[in-house]
Formats: sequence, structure tokens, C-alpha cells
Amino acid sequence: MSVDDSCDGLFLARISTGAWKFRYMVSNPATGEYTLLPPNGHAGYDSIAYLGFDSGASTREFHVFEFLHEWSRQNWGSKSLFVRAVRIYSSKTGAWVAMEPQWDVDVGLCFDQPGVFCNGCLHLLTYQSGLAIVDAQGAKWRTLLLPILAAKGFSGFIGKSAGQLLYIDPRDSQGYGSNRSLTISLYVLSVEIHNWDVSHSHLDDECMYWNMLRKFSNAVPKKKFIKVIGVHPHANLIFMAYSNSELLAYDLDHRESTIVYISP
Repeated sequence: MSVDDSCDGLFLARISTGAWKFRYMVSNPATGEYTLLPPNGHAGYDSIAYLGFDSGASTREFHVFEFLHEWSRQNWGSKSLFVRAVRIYSSKTGAWVAMEPQWDVDVGLCFDQPGVFCNGCLHLLTYQSGLAIVDAQGAKWRTLLLPILAAKGFSGFIGKSAGQLLYIDPRDSQGYGSNRSLTISLYVLSVEIHNWDVSHSHLDDECMYWNMLRKFSNAVPKKKFIKVIGVHPHANLIFMAYSNSELLAYDLDHRESTIVYISP
């Protein structure tokens, strides 16, 4: 068994049931309750799954999103991994629904980044310096560019705090890859993006749907920094991993950092 994702107090696990076969389980560690999901007809491990749960909207209903990938040949003969099929499970119906992705572009997901379930939609970072959004019913799809163009393989971090989706971009003030210090930029995604009836273009996305909250120069030393790994769900704190196995919390209000964990 392996834990694939967690969301608002629930955990999503993948349980092996034989050669190249598995089932998903959603559990609540606080209550000891769990739900073993029915097989979804997919055999193999070329997939990535995310959990969608909002305790503020419902204490029972959750969704599981599974994305299947395949290699596609692009320009100049190169290959890239893109989402080619999607399955969504609803605890309300107790069934999986299979569908093809309806995003306006081919989407390759960042495997090492979390998904964020907010406003009834799953939000995912893509390798195309973008954000891919799909609602829990698989009926509404949208993509938009990130507020800062990210280098390939470097897409910052998304998280939810106080009911808002945040995008955090940690860049060093001396140019990407230097060993001096980081400049941290925080953006919040406008709730207007979830108004599916409003037409939009990629030229409008950067100026309309992202609002800069804060920008801190020389926030933390670059020498030991690895990546942002989390945000506090209520307080103005972000969590960062360091190369010496330290977990550091950065207080955005007071611009102070505190070591909260050191691996033995």
C-alpha cells in the first residue's frame, strides 16, 4: 500500500491486489473510517491520482481523480508525457466515470507537485508553465498560464490557505540558480476563473486571474533551499525543505523563519 494524496483530513491510498492491479482506498485517520473504492477497469501504474474533499461543503462527499498518461511525439521528434484519459470517482454515486480530457491544450502534469481542491475544482500544475483546472463532475475544463513564466521542470508551488488558491514562486534575487538568496512571490487565484460562462484568452489570464499578494526580496538563504512543500491552511505561513533535512516555516507577516523539524 502507498499513500497517493491527502486533502482536508482525508487520505488516498493505493492498494496492490496482484500483478499490475490495484484499488484505491480513502480513509479518515481521525475517525478510523475508510472506503474501499470499486475497481475502475484500469490495470497498470502509468497513472496519477488526486483526492478532492472540502469539509466546509460536506463532511461525507469526496471525489478521486485519476489521470492516465501516454508518451506523444512532438515537434523535432521529441517525446513528452500527456494526459490522455481521466477517471473520476464520486462517493455520492459510488461509481467511476471515464472520459477524455477536454482542456484546450495537451496537458502534462508535474508529478512531484500536489493537486489543490478548491471551489469544487481540482487545480494542477503543468509542465507548460500553466495551471489545469477540472470540476468534480468532469464537465468543466480550463487552463491558464502561471503569473511568472517558469523554467521547464520548475513550476513553483500551489496550495490552499483561507479558502484561496495560492501560487508561490521562489526565485533567487541574483538570477535563477545562484547561491545567494531567494525572492519569494505570492499570488492568489481570482475566483473569477471559476465563472465558466466568461470567455477568456491566454493573453488575459496573466493580468485578470492572478493577483500578487506579496513579494519578499532576500527572504531566505538560497544555499540550503530545496523547495516549498506546503502552506498553512489558515495562518500566513509557508513551509520549505532544506538540504540538511530541516523543515523551515516562514512567517509572511513578520518575515521571520523558524526551524520546525530536523531529521535525526
